[in-house]
Amino acid sequence: MAAMATHDNLPCSTSWRDLTHTSWRDDDYRRMVMASLIEAVYLLELERQERRDAAEVAQQWWKPFSYRLAHELVDERDGSVFGAIFEWDHRRLRNHNEEARPTGAPSAVIAFRGTLLRAPTIRRDVEDELRLLACNSLRGSARLDGALRALRATIDRFGSENVCLCGHSLGAGFARQIGRMLMASRQQQQQTQPQQEAASLEFYLFNAPYLSLPMGVRRVVRTTDCLLKTLRTGVAAVGRWHGKALKNVAYANCVLGYTRLDGDGRRLFD
Repeated sequence: MAAMATHDNLPCSTSWRDLTHTSWRDDDYRRMVMASLIEAVYLLELERQERRDAAEVAQQWWKPFSYRLAHELVDERDGSVFGAIFEWDHRRLRNHNEEARPTGAPSAVIAFRGTLLRAPTIRRDVEDELRLLACNSLRGSARLDGALRALRATIDRFGSENVCLCGHSLGAGFARQIGRMLMASRQQQQQTQPQQEAASLEFYLFNAPYLSLPMGVRRVVRTTDCLLKTLRTGVAAVGRWHGKALKNVAYANCVLGYTRLDGDGRRLFD
């Protein structure tokens, strides 16, 4: 009874606003937000395939955290959504008389989904998965240039310290790849312009794919890249034949993916 009385007498001064601002300083909370935004990208593509209002369904994964969908990253070959840019929704804060963006909350988040084993996406997704397996790189992917342009444009607008990259599975590969490419370009610019400041970019990778093999074995694995063109037709055929059987696999992939492995949040550039 004494313990209960002590609990009842505690001051209850913590508001929802204070809780939200405090939560952004917690690494687990930040990982949860990033995972939710990745889930939103999955739903944007899945609902697009079902010819439904994708944003109406997926917004439940970004609105609670005061973000808005600013731009979808679309594969021009088939119209599939493989990523999205989410920006802090200042308009929503003004409507609720809230203060400025909490400390620790990024101004913009670029999120990438992983592989979807459904007929409309299995061909392009598996093609990139094989490329990543063969070379531990996504160079040559038709989606890579668009992702890198989106990152550069977002950094130019908000600054690298206010931008976060995140991805699951294949999407983690894209996030890591464009981070590397940005770092390489910044290093080249610093050689000609020493006064330019280094970038600091935060990223979260869930189930990030990585292949580390001895050099001799790696040469054999790289031959997989030569088979990509041959496999494209076969993968597309498998997707058509087994489209109905694979209908629910994508949902399991995006729901179970976050429970298998933890995410990794680090600074890519210092």
